[in-house]
Amino acid sequence: MPVVPKLITMVGLITAAMAAGYVARRTGLVRESAARGIMTFMATGGYPPIGFLSIWGIRLVAADAVLPVAGAVHAVCMMALGLGVGRLVTRQRAERGLFAVASGVANHGITMGGFVLFLLFGEAGLARSSIYTLMFWPVAVFLGYPVSRHHATDGGGVSLGRLYLRSVFDVRSIGLVTYTVAIALSASGVARPAIVARSHVIDILVFTLVPVAYFAIGLRLHASGLRPAAKLVVALAAVRFGGGLAVGSALLALIAWGPWPLVGLSRDVFLVQAFVPTAVMLVAMANMFGLRPRTASLLFVANTLIYLAGVLPWVLWAFGT
Repeated sequence: MPVVPKLITMVGLITAAMAAGYVARRTGLVRESAARGIMTFMATGGYPPIGFLSIWGIRLVAADAVLPVAGAVHAVCMMALGLGVGRLVTRQRAERGLFAVASGVANHGITMGGFVLFLLFGEAGLARSSIYTLMFWPVAVFLGYPVSRHHATDGGGVSLGRLYLRSVFDVRSIGLVTYTVAIALSASGVARPAIVARSHVIDILVFTLVPVAYFAIGLRLHASGLRPAAKLVVALAAVRFGGGLAVGSALLALIAWGPWPLVGLSRDVFLVQAFVPTAVMLVAMANMFGLRPRTASLLFVANTLIYLAGVLPWVLWAFGT
């Protein structure tokens, strides 16, 4: 598919679904609280089958193991960068913590990074994107939670150890299990049933579930408070997109000196994921720890829209040609 149709497909699908959710909430057709149930379904019954089938369908190489490790290192560097920049843009402790978390956790899954890679490289790109996202929950739990808790206006009422156990054994973390099983099947040479490719089930799941996820995001969208957060919005765009690409490029150069350099598709997957917008998980953490949840929602939506309008066209042109 040429660049322009890809861009129209993705931007149109995401913005239309988000707008539909926003209108549904404003008109009272759907309650905002429905978003939680929708996103829980996505985490347990939506994302895992897509990742499982796509990973199982590729032949894994040694360099694929580098992807989640490099992704975790990138997230650590980005959160450190966010902590530094956050001190320059706000004096409020909670906002500095929120900014750091927003800088470090990113939308690598099928709702953004995975979808971009699916449009660019098909199932192979989606599969390696799923491998990359294996690092997400460890990064969220071991890095995002402590930073959030340290800067929070309240402690959330739960110890960090209990939060860790709750997250690891929560059904919403089932993606870690399903992706690991898919890696084991692929590495052991067990062939994926041919009907998966013939039925285009992965394509159907992607183009069905992505709008559902963004409909839920639209339900949570509130436009009030955007002006006071303008400085944070601009700074986050600079860190996530400019800083993310710079840090990713530097890490890629360092990895090239190792035994398994990232080349070809793995290199492209790593670079595309390096500067995707901040994650919806930011909003979940902000609510969990009392870390300016309304501001977190604004940062997520604004950062996503900036990416769609100003960054994605370049990504599709640069990596799709």
